[in-house]
Amino acid sequence: MSFYTVSHWEANSWDPEDEIKAKEKYVPMIMSLGAVSVKMCKTDELKFMVITEWTDGDKAKEAAEKIAQIREQASEEFENTMLSSHMGTVFASN
Repeated sequence: MSFYTVSHWEANSWDPEDEIKAKEKYVPMIMSLGAVSVKMCKTDELKFMVITEWTDGDKAKEAAEKIAQIREQASEEFENTMLSSHMGTVFASN
């Protein structure tokens, strides 16, 4: 079954141009590592989460080091703070 990683972030400010940069720069970077899909969802005025689907846990683990580098780069570029990160295998879906 699919494997997901979810990271929760807090921004210092919210700029619509940052959304464009995330879509045009960071989503393709993550996809290039073998992700099936990447979704960035605003959850509050200055909070958002990144949900990444992988074919399986092995694929996600292969990409983990690069994902850590991408997270660090994004954190510096946007002055965001990662609040938490979770991952796991899907056990039920429709």
